Amino acid sequence: MPQPYKVFIIYAREDAQYLNELRGQLRPLENAGRLRVWSDSEIDPGVAWEQEIVHNLESAEIILILVSAAYYNSAYIHDKEIKQALARHEKGEAKVLPVIVRPCAFLDDPVISRLQVLPTDGKAVNSQHWRDRDDAWVDVVEGVKRTLDAMKAAENRREQEKRATAERARREEEKRRRTARQAEENRRREAALQQAREEEDRRQKQQREAADAYQRADHAAWLQASGADNTEGYQNYLARFPQGDMVREAKTRIRALRSSNGPTLSTGRNMLISVGGLIVLLAFWLLPKMFEGENGIGEIAKDGTPTESSHDRSKSGFDLVRVEGGTFKMGSPDNEEDRDNDECLHAETVASFSIGKYEVTQADWREIMGSDPPELYFKGCDLCPVERVSWNDIQDFLQKLNARYPGKNYRLPTEAEWEYAARGGLAGVDTYQVFAGSDTPDEFTWYDKNSGSKTHVVGTKKPNRLGLFDMSGNVWEWCQDTYKPYPCDRETSEEARPRHPRRQLGLRMAELPCCESPPQCAASSLSISAFASRLRPLAHRYAG
Repeated sequence: MPQPYKVFIIYAREDAQYLNELRGQLRPLENAGRLRVWSDSEIDPGVAWEQEIVHNLESAEIILILVSAAYYNSAYIHDKEIKQALARHEKGEAKVLPVIVRPCAFLDDPVISRLQVLPTDGKAVNSQHWRDRDDAWVDVVEGVKRTLDAMKAAENRREQEKRATAERARREEEKRRRTARQAEENRRREAALQQAREEEDRRQKQQREAADAYQRADHAAWLQASGADNTEGYQNYLARFPQGDMVREAKTRIRALRSSNGPTLSTGRNMLISVGGLIVLLAFWLLPKMFEGENGIGEIAKDGTPTESSHDRSKSGFDLVRVEGGTFKMGSPDNEEDRDNDECLHAETVASFSIGKYEVTQADWREIMGSDPPELYFKGCDLCPVERVSWNDIQDFLQKLNARYPGKNYRLPTEAEWEYAARGGLAGVDTYQVFAGSDTPDEFTWYDKNSGSKTHVVGTKKPNRLGLFDMSGNVWEWCQDTYKPYPCDRETSEEARPRHPRRQLGLRMAELPCCESPPQCAASSLSISAFASRLRPLAHRYAG
């Protein structure tokens, strides 16, 4: 139940009659619990009178002043009570209501005149304005009730503001705690992700180290086997490294050694008979062939062009050469003849990788795919490079190749890897040669001046510094990555494509049988900058 408001009444002794009348009029409000009236008439004998007045005046919420001439004549009222009452009124701690009980010049009082007085319009309670004095008191009580209602409303507003402030504080605290919980969850999640990343990095590092160790051991074992160059050495290599880089070459050499070391006859007579028989058979076989074409079937012409029955598999695009990574200048200098405007020189760094020693041959393609490509142009040459295959054709080829040799991870090289290998890897970093191995094309390159407008057996020209053949000329080659301008290019952009729209992935490239002129055979021109994406280097790199 709400507590009643405390009312303190200041009056002069001469106005005690009006005090009693007012208390009687306020009694219904006291009975309703809305207010409780106190005046000095309630001070018990023996109690410190002034202290009691000061105490009750300090705790009152409504202060009624009975104003009359007697009020103005009371020195105590003006020296003590009025000063304290007005001070509390100014602070908003109490409401002071002057009640004009007898006519007086209160409007000349600078204090009373600025306060809201009762009764209405300051008509004194005992004046002739009122038909009956009780009417005046009823008007005073109505004024007190209005004050009580205003104070209650203000109190309710303060309480609502207090609750609203408390609710805002509660929500802010809840938001702060929620944010703190979310931050803690994010921190834990990030810590878990970081731990997972670190574990994955460690795992990949271990795999890379294991792969590198396997690669080094494979290389050392091959050096040992090839140094011994006997069947036992190659068989030991195959037993130790059944998935090694040189398995195909080891098997080829074993077959060659076994065919050259046939069984020995027990007597010289039998040997002579056998040799004589073989000579006769060979003569019968060779004589008809001597009268066929300019280059007999099974031979390879001096210009590198094979005959139709040439099935030598010693040259294969599956044979890989290890290339140590490094940083090189990619592109071509501004003064190079017939260069394109998207070949600006810039530094590029590549990691170590392996790349095909030869271009992928027609025999290689048939071994994996089962038949020649439908658009193959120069057919019937097993050791010639396969041509007229699209980038998507090559992806199918790679998928089948990797399915046959799990763990090898054959792939096309990137543009940067291809050009780095074409320039000779680390050996070519400090020098610049226009073609892959030389500044002149003839010894290293098949092109329009010496090719006869056809492809040639791979590996018939000189290799570059890394031992890679046909890095310039013979056919154009695919790379793995798509075309985009170098960061240093000033005249090209993603919107303004260079001169090779056919280079987009999935389009079929009508590959030329060789580069058409020496400038097109340049190492930078045969890199991805000039659309020389290459099929041959089925490059793979061990990675975790």
